[in-house]
Amino acid sequence: MAVRRQPSTTSLSRYATAKSPGVDLYNGSTSRDFCNSFWGVGDAGVNILFARMRGAARTTDELRNFWKERAAIEEEYSNRLINLAKATLGKDEIGELRNSLDTLRLETEKQGTTHLQLASQIRSELEGQTTALLNKQIAHRKNLQTPLEKRFKVKQTQESYVLKAREKYESDCLRIASYTQQIAVNPGKDVERLQLKLRRAQQTVQANEKDFASFTKTVLDLMPAWEKDWKDFCDASQDLEEDRLDFMKDIVWMYANAVSTLCVSDDQSCERIRTVLDQLEPDKDVENFVQEYGTGNSIPDPPVFVPAGQNPDSSSNSKQAPGSRPAQFVRASARPAPAYPEQDAVVATQQPEPQPQSTRSTERVDSQSDTGSTRGEYQDRGQVDPAVTRAPNGTHAVNVNGNSNNSNGSVNNTTKTVQQPPPSTWQPEPEQPQPRRLSAPLPPQPPTQTPYQENPTNRAPTPPPDEGGRILFYVKALYDYTATIGEEFDFQAGDVIAVTATPDDGWWSGELLDEARREEGRHVFPSNFVCLF
Repeated sequence: MAVRRQPSTTSLSRYATAKSPGVDLYNGSTSRDFCNSFWGVGDAGVNILFARMRGAARTTDELRNFWKERAAIEEEYSNRLINLAKATLGKDEIGELRNSLDTLRLETEKQGTTHLQLASQIRSELEGQTTALLNKQIAHRKNLQTPLEKRFKVKQTQESYVLKAREKYESDCLRIASYTQQIAVNPGKDVERLQLKLRRAQQTVQANEKDFASFTKTVLDLMPAWEKDWKDFCDASQDLEEDRLDFMKDIVWMYANAVSTLCVSDDQSCERIRTVLDQLEPDKDVENFVQEYGTGNSIPDPPVFVPAGQNPDSSSNSKQAPGSRPAQFVRASARPAPAYPEQDAVVATQQPEPQPQSTRSTERVDSQSDTGSTRGEYQDRGQVDPAVTRAPNGTHAVNVNGNSNNSNGSVNNTTKTVQQPPPSTWQPEPEQPQPRRLSAPLPPQPPTQTPYQENPTNRAPTPPPDEGGRILFYVKALYDYTATIGEEFDFQAGDVIAVTATPDDGWWSGELLDEARREEGRHVFPSNFVCLF
């Protein structure tokens, strides 16, 4: 249960009263000007406005302390990030992993510098401007509010004198009337005593009457100057209060923008780290390590003891180089197999190699029947699992651990052999043949664009209506393509295409999933412009 906070003696909450919106409690005024809204009986608005200005200065001081503390936090955090970036990280690594770790350190240092800049901005702009406003409020209180508070106390004192003199004067008047009535009603022996009291009361009432008149005149003389001073103070207070509210909105908005810019900068640093990590291929780094630091596959034979008496030339025999044998071991890996390696292998065999020609021939160009694309080319196109090789018997071998066959012909024991599915599973039904085009070389891929990196969270899209060809799989466009003949269709980078046929020439058949852009009779597209969805 939350503890209720008790209002302080200077808190504005103790002056709050329930009023109708837009209507003054006393005279029905709807003015929003301070000079018309803080008068009332007994100067009720004076203490309220004084409390408001004191609370406003206190809020500004609290905001200044907030900026000071936030700047200190950012500065401490930035210093720790910069020190962390100087720590040793991966100095013994090579290749893309070394590059990735260096980028991590560099971006961490940049993040620390950015947070240090935010701390400096908070101190110079936010805290500095808030301090300037606080100094303005302090000057307002010193030059206007404090002298006016003293004059207000003098006014209250004079009004209390008038009140006391009025009470005495009215009390004497009542006694005189009482004595006069008693003398008229009881003309006995108490007449002399009552007349003596009456004379004394008449003397006292004359003195009280003079005091009452004097105090009243003093207050009347004070009122014009007080009203003018109070009106000027109300105007100055309203100006300062409006400036303060505008400042509070702008300064907090500026703070939000500064922190938002910092978040964007941190996100850009993280994106640069992810970009470098995209270039990190564990298999390639392992291969580079073996190539640069490998010591060969020759296993030296163990030394053979030959007694000196059995070898007539023992001295020359001891100088002979020891024999060796090639290493032909089969790797035993405990790493888990990749998900659906068979499907990746089959799709890999269907991806044709991009052709470098930019012109087309009217004659049919037979594509390679073998998978001529190298492992690196498949990776650059972002299409298939790179660990795919063709076995001698025509099947497709999927290397689970990303290791190829060694130079001595030994096969990795974790390699799985996947039979290629019969052609009928990859071709349209004979009863519904797809229209064919004159084969031409595939257009070259745009060289300046980065291949699409598949997100593992993507899900298969909703298939288009079956228009005669059974859908084999889905692909996503890597680049924009503009059709050159009537059978082709245009698509843009990021479009999803349902593939219905994969001829060997690389010009596949399919349909755009976007029904608004799909055109009847256009179904051919270049396969080297897409990757597996």
